[in-house]
Amino acid sequence: MPKQYSNNLDYLKPDTLKNFVDILEKKDGKRLFNRIKDYHPAEIASYIQILNEGHRKKLIKTLSKDFDTKILVELESSFLAKIVDEIDLEIFSKAIIELDSDEAASIIDVLDSGRRKELFSRIPKKNRESIEENLSYEENTAGRLMQSEIVKIQHEHNVGEVIDYLRKEKKLPKVFYDLFVINKNEILLGTVSLSSIISTARKIKINTLLKKIPESIHFSVDQEEVADIFRKRNLTSLAVVNDKKKLLGVVNVEDVVDVIDLEAEEDLLKLAGVGEQSFYGAIISVSKARFTWLFFNLIAAFVASYFIKNFEDTIEKFAILAALMPIIASMGGCSGTQSLTTAVRAIAMKQLTWSNALRSTGKEVLVGFFNGCIFSLATFIITFLWFGDFILSCVISISLLLNLIFGSFFGTFIPIVLTRFGIDPAIASGTFVTMLTDIIGFLMFLTLAATYLT
Repeated sequence: MPKQYSNNLDYLKPDTLKNFVDILEKKDGKRLFNRIKDYHPAEIASYIQILNEGHRKKLIKTLSKDFDTKILVELESSFLAKIVDEIDLEIFSKAIIELDSDEAASIIDVLDSGRRKELFSRIPKKNRESIEENLSYEENTAGRLMQSEIVKIQHEHNVGEVIDYLRKEKKLPKVFYDLFVINKNEILLGTVSLSSIISTARKIKINTLLKKIPESIHFSVDQEEVADIFRKRNLTSLAVVNDKKKLLGVVNVEDVVDVIDLEAEEDLLKLAGVGEQSFYGAIISVSKARFTWLFFNLIAAFVASYFIKNFEDTIEKFAILAALMPIIASMGGCSGTQSLTTAVRAIAMKQLTWSNALRSTGKEVLVGFFNGCIFSLATFIITFLWFGDFILSCVISISLLLNLIFGSFFGTFIPIVLTRFGIDPAIASGTFVTMLTDIIGFLMFLTLAATYLT
């Protein structure tokens, strides 16, 4: 029977965490173990990740006698790689034997070649082979994501025979949702849900319960595509097959939840221009991850400054323009970022493609226009009350309106174009949108000012 965990919703509250650290410092191992024995592995993993090095080592030492191997799975890969030397190799050996093949492979993947070789020498051949097979697939694919533990049944059986098999078989996966029907060559014929088996009369043939079109994916399919299939079809599990439709393994919904989380995190980091940096990364590696974004933004800033320099005579005559220019840049950049974020998410969700690009861009432009009308009017009133200059108020309000429209246009259209050319829109769009909204915003504002104020 699976272990039952208590609900510890306040485990990260300051008082609870302080009390936990106090117990650690007192080196009261028995009290500490009693405190967290019913904690979920994810909660213990959170403690391990946020504690300082000294407290972390004390906690791991306390847990070592009865270490729940699920804790290793709940740790972020980058963090596990960082503290791998603090964990006894015996714990890793135990994890490889106890965990499903995909979870075991994810742990093995963070170890260096020396530790991996030593660990492989300690575990049964069957476990080693399943892990090596998992690691043989490309990263971020269905093959790497799947687990080889799967319930296979022959197509000629009836429901009663399958139920008897499930009750007697001792090597079933710890968690499964569907049964996969195969022929003698292990070719996938279809899927039957566990609920269908339980709710159907024993004499009914399995063949009659099969879905007409067996749902499966090739092992080479990108994990982001796998997540999209789960999302759209509301699946709990999905078979993974090879070129000949031979059943290789299964991807379960809990694995896909992790993928969705990782893909969302990846897009968010790329939009911020920090690439694939880790929160736990070293200072030098984090600095390198952010360098490219900062460098291109510096170039963009110099380009914008070049255009501003061409209007130095106008700015010199009307110094107040320098005080109002940040309004144009800030609002245009904000409009562009809003559209950009929406577009990148829509592209990731397969909602925005080249075929509906014109309609989607047009919609965002209208949004920019409506917001622009409101904010340009507000800007006109504020500027007129502040400076009492009707023409200046018109210049900044018109410039703001146009830049909000252009910001909405660039924020949507640039990611679509980049995707069309095979470039990741999340990592490249931000720089272009910022540069274009700044340049066009300043150019329109200063051109109008030079025309009507001089």
